[in-house]
Amino acid sequence: MTVSHRGTFLMKRLVIPVTSPLFVVMLGVLAALPPLAIDIGLPAIPNLQAGFGISIGEATQTLTVFLLGFSIGPVLFGPLSDRYGRKPVLLFGVGLFSLAAFACALASTIGQLLAVRFAQGIAAGAAAALPAAIVRDVFSGREALSRQSYVALVMGVAPLVAPLMGAALLQAGDWKLIYESLGLLGTALFFLAFFGYVETKDLTAKANQSGNVLKVAAAAYASLFRNRHYLLNAGLLATTFGTMFAYITGSSAVFIDMLGLPGTTYGAIFAVTAAGTICGAASNGRLVKVLGEDKLLRSGVCGSFAVNMLLLACALFGVRSPVLITACVFGSNFFSGIVMPNATHQALHSVGHIAGSASALQRSLQFLSGAGAGALVGLIAGNQLMGMAIVMALFASAGVVLLLMRSGRQLAH
Repeated sequence: MTVSHRGTFLMKRLVIPVTSPLFVVMLGVLAALPPLAIDIGLPAIPNLQAGFGISIGEATQTLTVFLLGFSIGPVLFGPLSDRYGRKPVLLFGVGLFSLAAFACALASTIGQLLAVRFAQGIAAGAAAALPAAIVRDVFSGREALSRQSYVALVMGVAPLVAPLMGAALLQAGDWKLIYESLGLLGTALFFLAFFGYVETKDLTAKANQSGNVLKVAAAAYASLFRNRHYLLNAGLLATTFGTMFAYITGSSAVFIDMLGLPGTTYGAIFAVTAAGTICGAASNGRLVKVLGEDKLLRSGVCGSFAVNMLLLACALFGVRSPVLITACVFGSNFFSGIVMPNATHQALHSVGHIAGSASALQRSLQFLSGAGAGALVGLIAGNQLMGMAIVMALFASAGVVLLLMRSGRQLAH
């Protein structure tokens, strides 16, 4: 066997089959880059504050600029993945994510850190918007929904382990070690995608052969904004994520500042509530073959509304039970784990030719909703639980409105 043939043989052996669990894990980790890059740095904010001699508000801007970059990244690169394929955009996004992470560790001023965090957010947006489109490329029907559920399950692990990873890394070093670890993760993902992923986008389609890329992108987004079915389901995904991010933003103030629980107990509670999303996604992957996605989607939205109204009632009537509050949030996250894969699949179901653009816009709306929810938590007057519960109930109620509009549209047809 010649050297070239031997190399080709090895390349084929390294390719990950799309039916392999490792393929789902790879997509799940790619989709989890944004929450991982956000949550792993939460324990390091005081360390970052002390290292640069800045206020806590300036330190938390590292989260804000990352979210801003992420909201831009998918919109820019989604159409490029429809035109040139998923793999080049995926490799660019993961590669830039890794380089930006190492640059964060080398930053000598807060201004430099914020600049490269913004670039890292754009990179994460380019890469993390593609897994849903890749699933849409390869699978169809209930098989696609089942795979999307398992991608969501893997993605749901990130908020569970990221703060714990961040705290463990701080025991061995300072905030720079956290960014160096993100850089190593990005490098590993780059090589995994380079060798293991074979292009799934059909590049022979007419839409990929001609036309200015900016005009093609504008036409794709114009088509999506005219697609009521897509917008309603993308809206359900966004409101569900807003509910989750309201909790992520307000949870430490509720459990530590208001209820006086120690940080270790808060970490355990955060892990339990994050596990709710994993349980919901895992249940969805099994139940969809029995109940169907429409029924599961309705159940998830209504269930989320019910438990968030219970959480709001706890806030209004002065209930201060950590167990009850944790149970309500676990339930909310459980139903979110059901809604998100169903809403994602439904939104992309009829837009296969521009699935990259559709997935990108979906992720941008999702994180813009999360950023808005986080901002609202801090603006609402009252105790910490009240602010968090009001915003969670508000976004859950918006989900019910969108569900009713969606059901009315289906009846009309």
